[in-house]
Amino acid sequence: MQVHDVQAFIAVVRNKSITKAAETLFISQTALTHRLKNLETELSVILLDRGHGMKEMTLTPSGEEFLRIAKRWSALWEETANFKAQGEQLILSIGAVHTLNEYIFPPLFTALMQHKPKIKLEIYSEHSGTLLTGVEQRRMDIAFTWKDIVHHNLVSVPWRTMPMVLLKCGKPQDANKIVIPNSSLDLGKEIFINWCPQYKMWHDRYWPTELYTSYMKILGAPVMMKLIKNTDLWSLVPLWLAKYAVSLGGFTYCRLSDPPDDITCFTTIHKYPRPSTEKALKIFMNLLNSFDF
Repeated sequence: MQVHDVQAFIAVVRNKSITKAAETLFISQTALTHRLKNLETELSVILLDRGHGMKEMTLTPSGEEFLRIAKRWSALWEETANFKAQGEQLILSIGAVHTLNEYIFPPLFTALMQHKPKIKLEIYSEHSGTLLTGVEQRRMDIAFTWKDIVHHNLVSVPWRTMPMVLLKCGKPQDANKIVIPNSSLDLGKEIFINWCPQYKMWHDRYWPTELYTSYMKILGAPVMMKLIKNTDLWSLVPLWLAKYAVSLGGFTYCRLSDPPDDITCFTTIHKYPRPSTEKALKIFMNLLNSFDF
């Protein structure tokens, strides 16, 4: 059964005339009559009474019964055609530590939302441990964390490595112009963020917790930046976060004479990704590698 045969039958019923139906379908009357005959032959029934002397074509009992089927069949075909025209439906679940999602990745997400074919995004902001669990449980397709991990179901590789610098209130034009001795820092004015285990080890080596106490310990950068602005407080942050803060105005940054090791952001995916997300993940990685953060 051909869809155009069914559509011809519905058009004739709607217009009650082969002439008018042919006009609406932009085909000849001969072609329309041929389609009706094909349909009746395939169904082995007469669908329409169209004898000589009849002003209008009328449905036979079989035609009335088939009309209900034809309308459903035609609607289903149209839905199928629309579904096909939409192309493949892509979805990707991305998890990242709060700082990346808040300050670094928005331009990337915007570009990804404009990609054709369209990719439906699910974005998660969590701590590194929660993100790794999310990938292992396949709730997330990729995660960006401060933690490297060895796991039989996960693949973790370094993505970006960047130096740590001191962020404070100041003039943006003064950024990265001086080097401050570690010994000159007043820990009582530090906003401490535990970026990763390696950073914590370096911090404890310089300022043992039993001897020194930071002004405040917090979990994320948004609060830290609000506390530092227009005060004499300071915090050690990755360079790209410092550059972002400087771009806002009211912040500056400098380097330390003996800085901590560069901090590394890792990407983690499942060893066996969901087949339905492999294409979207490949598109995302290509776009990610083309971005200059």
